[in-house]
Amino acid sequence: MKRAMTLLLGAIGLTGVSANAATIVGAAQQAGDFTTLLMASKAAGVDKALEGPGPFTLFAPNDTAFAKVPELDELMKPANREMLKATLGSHLVTGILSMQAIEKGLVDNDAVVVSTVNNMPLVFKHEGGMTTVNGAHIIKPPMRVDNGLVYVIDTVLVPPMPLQPTY
Repeated sequence: MKRAMTLLLGAIGLTGVSANAATIVGAAQQAGDFTTLLMASKAAGVDKALEGPGPFTLFAPNDTAFAKVPELDELMKPANREMLKATLGSHLVTGILSMQAIEKGLVDNDAVVVSTVNNMPLVFKHEGGMTTVNGAHIIKPPMRVDNGLVYVIDTVLVPPMPLQPTY
């Protein structure tokens, strides 16, 4: 029986990555389909961190994914800033997590598990012919940016609460 495999980020660096002249925030702005993610990042106060040197890997829900969150208006209120920050942190990994590393791990295992900045597990699987992360589909190849990688996903990853932000 296959088992889940935990990847250590230090062991899965991407060498020879040619970066574009943009940060995660800049790439999201240019892509145009991440308006809600950008607003949420600013409301949570993490937008500056996403412009930092990194490297980071972000699993970025697009605007369509955010539209499926019924309590989004409540989450965006200043009183819920820490909860919003924790939710956004459940999409962010320190280091570069390449699709090649994920796929390599899935060759011999049912799942690959990586921790986010909030120590929430991200579980990668092959489901329905697609690679998923915690059930969300990775719908585009990763965008390479100066401070990391950005994957587009079709669902907002909501962490179990109470989860405390650590960044």
